[in-house]
Amino acid sequence: MTFDVAIDLGMHFVRITVSGRPAIEELLSMIHLLGVESETWNEDRVLVDLRAVQTVFTLLDHYRIGEEAAASLTRMSEKAARRSGTNVRVFDDERAAVAWLQAAFV
Repeated sequence: MTFDVAIDLGMHFVRITVSGRPAIEELLSMIHLLGVESETWNEDRVLVDLRAVQTVFTLLDHYRIGEEAAASLTRMSEKAARRSGTNVRVFDDERAAVAWLQAAFV
């Protein structure tokens, strides 16, 4: 499967944009690698934009994604990440997500 990842190290948060058709294993590996990469980031707030991902994931896949995000990005399914103590929310609207990131951590 093919997919792209763009990382924008902004002033107030890091934006990660994923597009294409990643397989579940590829997405989980990417999240793990982002966790390693995030050790060098100055910001600990992250916006992950998956709106351009075309792969259809199962409910179990969503849970696995949340578990990996919580394990790798703690320094994304919403319930799994929250169980691990990660302050995470899922949005359909980008403006609402950015507003939450800016307000929730001031």
